[in-house]
Amino acid sequence: MNVINTYKISLYSALLLFLSLPFSCSRDIDDLESAEFPTNGVIFIDGFSAGLNYAAFGGSKVTAFQVDNEVVFEGTSSMRFEVPDFEDPAGAYAGGTFFTAVGRDLRAYDVLTFWAKASKAANIDILGFGNDLGANRNQVTISNVAVNTNWEKYYIPIPDPAILTQERGMFFYSEGPEDERGYTFWIDEVQFEKLGTLSQPRPAILESQNQVITAETGDRLTIGGLSMTYNLPNGIDQRTDISPSYFSFISSDQSIATVGSDGIATVLDAGETTITAQVGGIEATGSLKIQSTGAPLLPLTPAPTPTENPDSVISMFSNVYDDVLVDTWNPFWEFSTALVDDVKIEDDDVKRYKQLNFVGILTEAEPIDATQMTHFHIDIWTPDPTDAPASFKVLLVDFGADGNFGGGDDSSHELSFTAPVLSTESWVSLDIPLSDFTGLTNRAQIAQLVLSGDLPNLFVDNVYYYNSGMTTGNGPTAAAPTPTNDPADVISLYSNAYTNVMIDTWSAEWDQAEVADVQIAGDDAKLYTGLVFAGVEFTSQTIDASAMERFHMDIWTPDAINPPAVFRIKIVDFGADGAFGGGDDVEHELTLDDTNTPGLTSGAWVEIDLPLSAFAGLTTTGSLAQLIISGDPNTIYIDNIYFYREDGGGNPTEPETAAPDPVAPASDVISVFSDAYTNIANTNLNPDWGQATIVTEVPIDGNNTLLYTGLNYQGIELGSSQDVSGMSTLHIDFWTANSTSLNVFLISPGPMETPYALTVPTSGWSSVDIPLSEFSGVDLADVFQFKFEGDGNIYLDNIYFQE
Repeated sequence: MNVINTYKISLYSALLLFLSLPFSCSRDIDDLESAEFPTNGVIFIDGFSAGLNYAAFGGSKVTAFQVDNEVVFEGTSSMRFEVPDFEDPAGAYAGGTFFTAVGRDLRAYDVLTFWAKASKAANIDILGFGNDLGANRNQVTISNVAVNTNWEKYYIPIPDPAILTQERGMFFYSEGPEDERGYTFWIDEVQFEKLGTLSQPRPAILESQNQVITAETGDRLTIGGLSMTYNLPNGIDQRTDISPSYFSFISSDQSIATVGSDGIATVLDAGETTITAQVGGIEATGSLKIQSTGAPLLPLTPAPTPTENPDSVISMFSNVYDDVLVDTWNPFWEFSTALVDDVKIEDDDVKRYKQLNFVGILTEAEPIDATQMTHFHIDIWTPDPTDAPASFKVLLVDFGADGNFGGGDDSSHELSFTAPVLSTESWVSLDIPLSDFTGLTNRAQIAQLVLSGDLPNLFVDNVYYYNSGMTTGNGPTAAAPTPTNDPADVISLYSNAYTNVMIDTWSAEWDQAEVADVQIAGDDAKLYTGLVFAGVEFTSQTIDASAMERFHMDIWTPDAINPPAVFRIKIVDFGADGAFGGGDDVEHELTLDDTNTPGLTSGAWVEIDLPLSAFAGLTTTGSLAQLIISGDPNTIYIDNIYFYREDGGGNPTEPETAAPDPVAPASDVISVFSDAYTNIANTNLNPDWGQATIVTEVPIDGNNTLLYTGLNYQGIELGSSQDVSGMSTLHIDFWTANSTSLNVFLISPGPMETPYALTVPTSGWSSVDIPLSEFSGVDLADVFQFKFEGDGNIYLDNIYFQE
């Protein structure tokens, strides 16, 4: 690796523990000849060499390191390191460095060696030397070091011993839990040695890649991917990640760019130069060709000054407005090559992007609620060619109500701009209607702005959302359909066609929505924006809807209805005491979406008309007090909200009694759906076959009944394939007041399916026993599905095979 784990390297300068270690002379080590600095290569052999100190890294478990007098490779003691478990309150990992106050002369050595073992097979994140709690100029590391329960010898070669004249960083380590569990590892016999058996040294810069980069005068480019690979005495190749100080960098034309000992290339003038490197006279693989364009080409004038009213603006970046919090203007996403700087054009602050392929601009900590905004604005300037097919793209991403990326309710949309909208070396102001971002179905949690395209050099200013103060052209132009129900059969909450009951509020103080009164073609409507959930309360005068049979609401949304987008309706009854929380409250919520609600779509009025029996949990309707709407449409118009009964209540639209009780003995029955029998386990009564039918189970006289509302077709998937070849008939009880066509299908693999027509509508419950011989072609030994096909609202019960 050319970058140490960021969460650890950032902690190396923060110390929680500093110890002066006792040293041991129990085993004689031959001294090297005297020098200005000590030449002692021993770090730990049965104890620490003189002058050695230990510091635990910040955030680590400070007690992770101990001397162990029981587990040793050789001699009487070893170093023990206890890696903590995940979320250990004592520290997130084990890490620290062993260093000296006075540097040591290590030029006589070519490798750091040690023996190691662990309590289990593991991979230690980082081991190395050169961390002196300062500049760490001569740091060398090995990464993902495999250890197991056996002692093994390890090597960290010194890339160029000649530079280690006064090194203070003797040894350091960093390791976190593996699979969230800690473990223990031991290290012994730690010393610098002169082996003379290391071979095939192979230095590399830029991970051995030959890179080409466009730059300009003044740029400072860090050359990374620095490594050295040796063949060890055991025949294994060992890669080390090393500091720039070991390299001699060479610029083929120093008038164009020079490179310091820190590996940073400084661009001086226009032209071309190639950067190469050596370690100890050995050529490194990899190179950097710098193609400098010279002095940067900048806009001569600032971007146009915005004129929108500050009260109508949500600004991300502009000198004219107060900006909201932006997490970052460049998160350095994988595969993004973008760099960003803050520059001034005259006195105006501007964001300057270079090497732009794509870049994220994040407001994830505090997402932007743009539900009241109509437009997105951005000013851009580029020196790059903008002739077609060159493009500039803007992507907006909303994280949805849960505020989390990938939470299932995200939405986004990208727009692309080309010439003649784009122009070279002139400011281009883009004022984009938010309605053009058709896939951005929510605008209350905008967390990402992503810029991309074919303009690698881009100046950006005045990034904001605003409300133009004009109609967006994004609402309905025609009023909702006028209701035709007799007013005597209606209890209306909101409609110009009826007298409405008293409503306490159309947006309760506990909801998350904004509501406004609007007119559409002369008809009053309610407009909800920023809708997460909205509470409509009529608690001061609850509604007695016990004589009503159905609930109606018209809705219109400009937001795209893309799966899994849903719209929910909840009705709440406060019970006989008429008070919330009195112990007898009841409620039920229905979820509607584009797959089971005909016409639930964008840009059209949708008439939602549901039997109250579909609200199965709403067991009483004598004290209705709340209506709650929620879901994914962020902007929604509503009209004509009322309860009603059909035909003055003379002709029932739903069963008044349960289906007849079956009389067949249980031993003669294979039951699919019936309270009278044990049904086939794990049967799916509402598989997703793309149908438009709403499926609910409703209680009628305490008996569970299957209700298909708005039937087009509906499947049933049996929990297991059934052999019904020994049965004689299929029994079904069904009830419908408005169906004109109803077929039932048996299905076997193939698939093979055969319909049987049922007589509709019914006058009360209709019971039918269909001979299985009517389902010709179906393999009765392997029936695994049912299907109902037709129209209207269908009540079903007691679906079973019998002998």
